[in-house]
Amino acid sequence: MTEYSHVSVLAAETVNLLITEKKGTYVDATLGMGGHTACLLNALPPEASVLGIDWDPEMAGVAANNLKPFGDRVKIAQGNFANIDEIVTREGIRSLSGVLFDLGISSLHFDKPSRGFSLKHDGPLDMRINPDNPLTAYTIINQWPYEQIEHLIRICGERHSRRLARAILESRRVKPLETTAELTALIERVAPARGEKIHPATKTFLALRVAVNYEFDNLTRGIQKVMPLLKPGARMGIITFHSLEDRIVKETFRLMANMGGWQLVTRKPVKPSEEEIASNKRARSAKLRVIEKL
Repeated sequence: MTEYSHVSVLAAETVNLLITEKKGTYVDATLGMGGHTACLLNALPPEASVLGIDWDPEMAGVAANNLKPFGDRVKIAQGNFANIDEIVTREGIRSLSGVLFDLGISSLHFDKPSRGFSLKHDGPLDMRINPDNPLTAYTIINQWPYEQIEHLIRICGERHSRRLARAILESRRVKPLETTAELTALIERVAPARGEKIHPATKTFLALRVAVNYEFDNLTRGIQKVMPLLKPGARMGIITFHSLEDRIVKETFRLMANMGGWQLVTRKPVKPSEEEIASNKRARSAKLRVIEKL
């Protein structure tokens, strides 16, 4: 079995900003391999517990193994955090001392070619966090109309969206685009990098991943569903990795604070230190925002 490792970003900052009640119940809504959950449990006394949620059954299994040393201080639920209220209720939890959403995709997803997330590894055009999800990147690329593909990649910041959408339609008329390497090659050909720091396919791959996994809808629903479950003094922390997500969190938190009953803990997002970025390049775009229930 291949060993996959994942370094949790902003771990110390998350622990410092999220914990307000030492003996409380916390939720790690994006469990991944269990890194943030382990950091929280290590910082909390034995009476405290964490419920970890992950949409990917494979990931939930990996985390269960990694978190065995914590025994019954940790519970693991497989599910989508957009249904966090139902999951928490099903686990017999009435109120929460804090919740964390880490919106980054786990290293396992990027490093495993069969999941189809990475530009670096050739794999099927999949990109599903949950393998039971019927929508795949293949479906979008080979079946969606021009207007939908163009709009999707444009809102994720791709300035060559029209040219790329046309090229995708022309290419799929000859034969379907089936792999990440085929799509990457098409993008490199149609919109080559000219002095840009990121790979020319980065924004298109991001757009596909966001659409396949309903990421923006799920984020908004997750925030709304967890709000009534948090106790006064409890905090919600959200780690984002690109500007679209960060804007949703920033505007939602600002709206919550303006409505009353909530106060911003972080006026500006917390970013990783230069040391952290040097040891974990995937941390470089991370931003943590925290809000507290009054």
